[in-house]
Amino acid sequence: MRKWMVLLTLSLSMFIIVIDTTVMNVSISALVVDLNTSVTGIQAAISLYALVMASFILIGGKLADVIGKKRTFVLGLAIFGVGTAMASISTSLMMLIIGWSVIEGIGSALMMPNIQTILREAYEDKDRATAYGVISAVGAVGAAMGPIVGGFLTTYYSWRWAFRLEVAIVIVVLVCCRYISTELRQGSRPKFDFIGAALSIFGWSTIVMAVLLGQSYGFWVAKQPFVIGSMELAPLGLSVVPFVFLTGVTLIFVLFSWTAGRDEQGGVAIFRPSVFRTAGLKAGIAVRFIQMAVMAAFLFTMPLLLQLSFEFTAMETGLALIPFSLALLVSALGGARLSAQFSARLIIQTGFLLAIAGLILIAITVSPDAEPSDMATGVVFGAGVGLIASQILNLVLSSVAPDQTAEVSGLNGTFEQLGNSIGVALVGTIMLGTLTTGLQDRVMAYPDLEAEAKVEITQALQNSVELVSSSQLAEAMQDAGASVDQSAVILKAYGEERTQSFKIGVWFLVFLSLLGLIVTRSLPNRKLV
Repeated sequence: MRKWMVLLTLSLSMFIIVIDTTVMNVSISALVVDLNTSVTGIQAAISLYALVMASFILIGGKLADVIGKKRTFVLGLAIFGVGTAMASISTSLMMLIIGWSVIEGIGSALMMPNIQTILREAYEDKDRATAYGVISAVGAVGAAMGPIVGGFLTTYYSWRWAFRLEVAIVIVVLVCCRYISTELRQGSRPKFDFIGAALSIFGWSTIVMAVLLGQSYGFWVAKQPFVIGSMELAPLGLSVVPFVFLTGVTLIFVLFSWTAGRDEQGGVAIFRPSVFRTAGLKAGIAVRFIQMAVMAAFLFTMPLLLQLSFEFTAMETGLALIPFSLALLVSALGGARLSAQFSARLIIQTGFLLAIAGLILIAITVSPDAEPSDMATGVVFGAGVGLIASQILNLVLSSVAPDQTAEVSGLNGTFEQLGNSIGVALVGTIMLGTLTTGLQDRVMAYPDLEAEAKVEITQALQNSVELVSSSQLAEAMQDAGASVDQSAVILKAYGEERTQSFKIGVWFLVFLSLLGLIVTRSLPNRKLV
């Protein structure tokens, strides 16, 4: 029994990390009301959480080399607890971002890579395969239970209780950490690559911030000037976004150049680019990136669709996602058992095919006349994602030598969270952009408006459109003094364009999944057991 206490400790840690974001997704509408913010604001908080994790995961892996895996894990757990406690008492979006997105994100980043490396060192052979299967299953259970737990607490109590329960679990895990062995240090303490760490943080942060800024400022042509103090930036009528993105790419290029130079000289680097020479590693990390982008975007999009189009409560949203959640759980557990019969590549490819089929069914089903039960087609998507999740982590980590596990785990975690962050940011931007363009086109086609009025309205819509429910829009129209006939026309137009924006968002996920399927061709064709 004592042997499996390490697995229990790590599983509880994985559970609270995974359930955290899924709880947020079904609580979006409640958060918007309680914190007096918008869907766009909560989207930014969710993306920022994943961004902070992506920026600090490499640091979490390398810090373990300096102070030890157990100490780094416990430090991350404590930071996570502080951030969770702060999130539970948030009174504004900014307070939520500081507590949840930043502090909790840093804690998660210190924990994640060390969960995987401690697990690898604690078990061998069949026990290790079992442990990886359990961790994958726990991740699936967290993803499955998150919408239900979050929906129940948000509807009948408060979304704050989800964070309070996480604090309680953190305390239990801290007590259980005594079962994790403290590694004995041999030789002098390794140095830390502060320059590489800084380049990693600012590089990845800048790239994701560019995606988030594109929503407000345009991805190429400036929707509005970027204001710093009294200075407005819109060079040659262009948005600041491509310049911000180019800055991020440049910093990442410098990061790879810096680490390659340190690696060649035998110095300490935040990671060694030479690990990418391992067969299939680049493809494995790319597949994980795409899988997480699709998964995160789906879990952001579907609760919004259910709550805004069907006016579901958080609890009803969680219940509606049960078919998807159960399919994900069963598929993740079943996929681990298939490892002895089939190659990981074949299982992952099958997963992508199922995910694509499920998303196409959802895209076809979404319409203004759709029923909530139509969203049960998410079961096919869930089964596909579960199959991918059951294989990809083990495939990535088993492709390198034991002494490279911590490093590759950190890299894998970085791209995992980048996928999370970019997936949510992109799908949110696409949906809002589609909604804005659709409403502008309707205004321009409206016969009873003069040309000057059409231009004024379309310009006003450019930066003021938000995703809201029909009841919220009706209330706003009433407050604005609109007539019954005017409200009816606007509500019908908005509802149709909102549905179209969700449909386009799902088709974007189909495209990403097809891209993932293509990348799987470069994965090694071998069994994991």
